[in-house]
Amino acid sequence: MPSLFGGRRRSVFGPGKELGQYRNQLFELTQRIDGRLGQVADDIDALRRRDLEPEETVERLSAHEAALDAEEEALQDMLAPEELHGLHMEYEANLERALRGIVTVERGCAITRLPHRPPEDEEPYIYYKRGHANVTHARMRMAEIVDVLVNWEPGKPAEATVAARMERQRGA
Repeated sequence: MPSLFGGRRRSVFGPGKELGQYRNQLFELTQRIDGRLGQVADDIDALRRRDLEPEETVERLSAHEAALDAEEEALQDMLAPEELHGLHMEYEANLERALRGIVTVERGCAITRLPHRPPEDEEPYIYYKRGHANVTHARMRMAEIVDVLVNWEPGKPAEATVAARMERQRGA
């Protein structure tokens, strides 16, 4: 229904309500993702310390990967406010980076099953270390982005840079 001054009529709760719903949904989803990535990092770390066997690790990582794929679909279905689209997409990109880290570790586990592989071969551990770094660094960046996404106020810049973080800390 058009308003008296032209354009479309706005609800009293319009943008604020939508932002609140986005924040709530995003917070719940990212908490689950962060928890899952914490478990992934712990499993990879246990593999690196040789506390887990490659076969068991692959089973665990496959389960984590499937759960994260489902969360990624839910994340892609969310509609972020226009000002937050870039950060929302960066969060998705970092989730992809974490998933690539899982695949890297799985590749390292596959190397351990190769015939004629010398037992002292360290190549799989290079994959484990690289995969662990991808998961850990992606998780750290995702936490920074979520902090901005959840606490953003309309009219303020939506930036997840070091300079913006320093400015927020100074202002708080």
